[in-house]
Amino acid sequence: MGRSSSRERARSSSRERRSSSRSAKEWDDQEDGVISVASESSNINNKKRGDDGTVSMDESKMTNKDVEAALDDVDPTSFDKLEGSRKVGSIYKDLNCLCNPTRAKPSEVCGRLGGWFAININQIMSSVIVSISMIPEAISYAVIAGLPPSFALQSCWISCMFTAIIGGRPGMITSASGLVALLLSRLINTDTIGASSIMFVPLVVGFAGVLQSVSAFFGFGKLANNFPEPMIIGMVNGLAILTLALQCRYAKEFPLTEVDMQVGTAAAGTNKAVEIEWTIALFSCFGLGLEWIQPWLNLGVYIGEVVVAFAITMYLPKLWTSFHAPIIAMLAVLVIELGVARQFGAATPLLMDYGGVQVTYPWTTVLNAEYSLPSFADWETWKIVVGYGSALFATQFVETSVALNIVNRLDESDGPGFLVLFGQGVSNVLIGFMGGMGANGSLSMSVLADKTFGTTCLSTFLTGLMLFVFTGWAYPVIDFMPLSAMSGISIAIACSYIQWRSLLAVFTIFLPNSKRALLPQQFLFGRVEVCIIFFITAALLIADVSALAFFVFAVFVGLINLLRYCRNKGGEDETTDETEGDILKSVNNTILKLMEQGVLPATFLPSKSDKGEKDKGGSAKVENEISQGDHEEPTPNIDESWSFCSDEEEANDRAEKFSASL
Repeated sequence: MGRSSSRERARSSSRERRSSSRSAKEWDDQEDGVISVASESSNINNKKRGDDGTVSMDESKMTNKDVEAALDDVDPTSFDKLEGSRKVGSIYKDLNCLCNPTRAKPSEVCGRLGGWFAININQIMSSVIVSISMIPEAISYAVIAGLPPSFALQSCWISCMFTAIIGGRPGMITSASGLVALLLSRLINTDTIGASSIMFVPLVVGFAGVLQSVSAFFGFGKLANNFPEPMIIGMVNGLAILTLALQCRYAKEFPLTEVDMQVGTAAAGTNKAVEIEWTIALFSCFGLGLEWIQPWLNLGVYIGEVVVAFAITMYLPKLWTSFHAPIIAMLAVLVIELGVARQFGAATPLLMDYGGVQVTYPWTTVLNAEYSLPSFADWETWKIVVGYGSALFATQFVETSVALNIVNRLDESDGPGFLVLFGQGVSNVLIGFMGGMGANGSLSMSVLADKTFGTTCLSTFLTGLMLFVFTGWAYPVIDFMPLSAMSGISIAIACSYIQWRSLLAVFTIFLPNSKRALLPQQFLFGRVEVCIIFFITAALLIADVSALAFFVFAVFVGLINLLRYCRNKGGEDETTDETEGDILKSVNNTILKLMEQGVLPATFLPSKSDKGEKDKGGSAKVENEISQGDHEEPTPNIDESWSFCSDEEEANDRAEKFSASL
């Protein structure tokens, strides 16, 4: 009875008390039923209990009984509480504490769940913030494409969950995209023979997903991780400006009717499959032609709420870091809207006024009767699917590469490009099967996740899960969220990742070199680089299909780098071999000099008893070279001289002596 009570006290104190003698990794090992504590910093004697009462324990071969016996001698103050800031690389490691029930009892389940929530509180809060902010953005992209909002919402939660499960980039959020929406709007307005143009969207998205998965096996993951630098900066600036323009849509009248919410704005188009003219992307995101909300008092209140949300998101983290600023911004704007503005007759748009969050049947597939897919026996069907699917793949690849490179820089680590492409390809195939508009890496949402400490695959998975819950069941609560709160947060995030210096550098390229030398170093971009950045940014804002040209440019640059690497590979290998030979020669000459001076013993030379006649000749040659002072030929090799020792212990002793002598 006494042993049982002491064991329970030790178990409970190990989760509650903190000590510097145990690290987080040792705590993980303890939870898995294995104790590995250093003898200098632990109060557990590394012995296993025998008949005489002593304990003698082998760390590598412990059983549950050994663990229970060791817990009797545990000092309650020797355990360290697991820190909440533990950074996890994959969702499986996050869930490890729930998947190993070796020490769990029914009474401990609630405690473990509470501990898991406490550990991953940052990931959970980040997923709530990102999922709520993603909703109006996804609905806007669906409106731009002429699709029902459910197409975009379906794409967001499916892509986040499945890319996290397959093993995408930790901390990178995938969602519907503005460039993809602009491309699909062309498809929606295309004159398709024999079927509605909207029915081609699942096929095009699925085909693009297949291309993404296949491209991962052909080295496109490395290309995604090593995108050209000027293209990344230009794309970041362009996407940030498009995100800022998109916020104006929230302050305008929602353009879709109840019928459009179900079938989209253009069920059958009249344009050709390939149209020479393009749509100005900036005007599409801005919502050119839509009316501002009326009366003007409502618009003024809306702008004021946006300023409040922007200020809290941008400047509160500099003063107080104990809580997530976007959550405080949402709550503050919600109080202003419902508690102040609406009490005086002013009303700004809520999520329910912008299409709402509800998806009636989130598990609907293209096999349902409401879908009438085109015939695969028609050659026209394949031309449209292959053409638009290839263009969609190129667009998604470019946006994903930019988001991947930015997240790599934020986390200061390289993401798995192969898994990112393969995971997104699989998720896009599933999105097409379930009637979505496709998804790729989202720059704005990924930066928002990083700002709110959502840097793991668990955060990405929970973002998709939260969005699925919001669209399927929790929409009555989320529908009351003011659009101004999400708009202010998005503006703050866009202003945080836009490259302001590169935009200002455009004005410096016309200065003479004598004047440019006086500028701060951060503005000294190369003239050619600044021109490329400016061209890419301008093209992204003007042409809706500019991402296709960027894809071709990136592949071209990647091929050039590959050819240059293959051409120089042989020369580099020869140089490396020569360098290694020089180093080995220098080391061996140093050994010979030390032996000549008597610093090293003669045992470093091969002995007659250990080697045959061939080695005898080699030793004689070395001794002869020593006597003549000629050290051009490096003999004997340092590793070979140690291997002449018959006993491994003796060889180790000689190695230690040699190190000490140096």
